Amino acid sequence: MAGVTKLDQRRRGIFPSAFRPGDLMEEAESDDMSVRFRLIRRAEAPEVKLRKLGGRLYFPRIVNRSVIAAAVRAERDAR
Repeated sequence: MAGVTKLDQRRRGIFPSAFRPGDLMEEAESDDMSVRFRLIRRAEAPEVKLRKLGGRLYFPRIVNRSVIAAAVRAERDAR
């Protein structure tokens, strides 16, 4: 069978390449044995442009480590 996916212990599966991590999907059950996922919105990745100064790369603004740590913790807790 083509397109068959088995879930692991944490109920994760592999979706086709049309879906990417972070995409927003709608789940619809059509009957007892089938579930359909419909892509609603693509994940938006933040883009950070680095600048080069004296041969080194720098962020364009000051980065607060506690904000980064909170974002990483929130992402891990969402899994």
